[in-house]
Amino acid sequence: MWRSRDRIFIIIVCLLTVGATCRAQYHPQYSQYMFNGLALNPAYAGSEDVLNLAALYRSSQWGNSIEGAPVTQTFAGDFPLNNPQLALGLMVFNDKIYKLRQSGAYFAYSFRVKAGEGKLSFGMQAGFDLQNEARTEHRLIHPEDPLFDNKAHSTFMPNVGAGTYYYTSKFFAGLSFPQLLAYSPQTADSYKGKLTLANTMLYGGTVIPAGKDFKLKPTALLQHAGKGFLLDINCNVILMKEMLELGASWRSGNTFVAMAQFRINTISIGYAYDFAIGKPSAINTSHEIMLRYDLKIKVKAASPIYF
Repeated sequence: MWRSRDRIFIIIVCLLTVGATCRAQYHPQYSQYMFNGLALNPAYAGSEDVLNLAALYRSSQWGNSIEGAPVTQTFAGDFPLNNPQLALGLMVFNDKIYKLRQSGAYFAYSFRVKAGEGKLSFGMQAGFDLQNEARTEHRLIHPEDPLFDNKAHSTFMPNVGAGTYYYTSKFFAGLSFPQLLAYSPQTADSYKGKLTLANTMLYGGTVIPAGKDFKLKPTALLQHAGKGFLLDINCNVILMKEMLELGASWRSGNTFVAMAQFRINTISIGYAYDFAIGKPSAINTSHEIMLRYDLKIKVKAASPIYF
């Protein structure tokens, strides 16, 4: 007989492989995507004209009766080069859900040109996902099953991505394909990759002055992965001479997010709290903490950037 936690792992693997057809790797969900642009699009690199460093930690709860809820750690950094048209970026992440762990690193390169009142950036990235599945504690009815053997597995999956990003001090919009290769399992030890446009992100936002020391910042993200779409609609309020941002989001599936970000000079601290409403959810709540630091190694901006 299978133990209850083994059943949970089998269900998770099936959802990740069947729910996202021909795509073995999964990628973390971020609530504070508007402050973590490099995670969405390699063309974001260098858009703030400073050395930008960001670290994020996200933890979800599944309730006391279920173990192995998702935990994510992410580090991202980007900076402009001496040539004002060029910039580089790096993103490293580690994500774990029950016995499935995925880590990765991606290097980004962007080329920027003037376009009207703003800039148009074209970006590319290359890197890899490293997926580890700990199956050594499973008790299976059929031990000879090639997809669920009683062994630990590690799979290296290289990938590339591309995107474009337009931004001014008051508006931004991006279209990206962060992973242009999709992997599907062939055996317990091998995956096959092929070109795909299934993983697509379209997003944008603006800043609307609404009074003295008061601004509204609505943003939206439409993500397509596998056969489904995920829509995230957000609105933040900028207060206290741009030192404080308070906001709320709605995400497909009746998930709501409350968030706050506080800035002190070049340091920003953000927090987001996710919770589901309306129908039972395996993931009850999620907490996300982000720390950003901007080192002004080269600043030549006519006005502040809010994104």
